[in-house]
Amino acid sequence: MKYRQIIGFSAVLCGLLSAGVEAGEQPVTPGTIAKEARETIEATAQYTTQQKEAFQRKAQKELETIQKQMAAMQAKADKASASARAELQKSIRELEAKKEIARKQLDGLKSASDAKWSEMKAGVHDAIEEMNQSYQRLRAALR
Repeated sequence: MKYRQIIGFSAVLCGLLSAGVEAGEQPVTPGTIAKEARETIEATAQYTTQQKEAFQRKAQKELETIQKQMAAMQAKADKASASARAELQKSIRELEAKKEIARKQLDGLKSASDAKWSEMKAGVHDAIEEMNQSYQRLRAALR
């Protein structure tokens, strides 16, 4: 919250300093500064919320995609030889565990405050990347 306030106040102050007061304009008062600061803070909060929601939708879509891909891999593993199937099943279980870690982090992100969101976003991104890399290794093993 403090970060957004600082940004808002800085933007308002810079605007006021650079604009000056021309003839016929209302003088700058603490009330107008406070009003513009509130508007800036609200706009920043809305932008952050939009970014958070867009990232969550993207991450959720990636989890759904990997779930479908895992089902296809499971079907291929079921058709493999017994020795290959055991190794593939192990890889699929590891991938499933990574998917669950990513899902839990995404669930935590949904309830995170705006201040914590950017920290948690990196964790979700890393978990999804690790999950995708594991999927690619599993896919290569099936070839």
